[in-house]
Amino acid sequence: MNPDKTWYFLGMFLVGDGPERHAGQITSWMKVHPSVALVVAVYFEWTVCRVIIGLSIAPNRVVRHELERIYGLPKLSGFWNRQLRHLPGYLALKSVINFKAVESAFEARNRLAHGKDRYTTNMAQPHVGALLEAVTAVRAFCLARGFDPMKKLPIRRKARPVTAKEIA
Repeated sequence: MNPDKTWYFLGMFLVGDGPERHAGQITSWMKVHPSVALVVAVYFEWTVCRVIIGLSIAPNRVVRHELERIYGLPKLSGFWNRQLRHLPGYLALKSVINFKAVESAFEARNRLAHGKDRYTTNMAQPHVGALLEAVTAVRAFCLARGFDPMKKLPIRRKARPVTAKEIA
């Protein structure tokens, strides 16, 4: 890995860089460091967490506190469902993404992180592709509801009341 770019991986991504640059960076790692690209499943988790914080009606600190205890795709999916159910045209996370492919990518990432497997470019490509597609789908879901997860998060200190229109 280019030492000048190491900070970029270690610090993850800057929100202002935009999803195209994020995806481009991950894709570029596939050529030389497919295992690193696969570990970047955290990019999917980061995006989902930003969407939950941005679209939830609960105060940010409450959502962030609960997210600290969430690990794994099933728990993240359940938290998404609980926090975003109030939205008009709500969709469960399993309906927004190709859940089976993302679940497989998480399993591959976990095997890699625990030293139980290694990944070549050909082995990692489907998993990385599934995660990048899932990020695009989650972002589209969010944009359709008027919030861009790549922009500044709204600040909520008190729970926002749910309107009758949102319930219907």
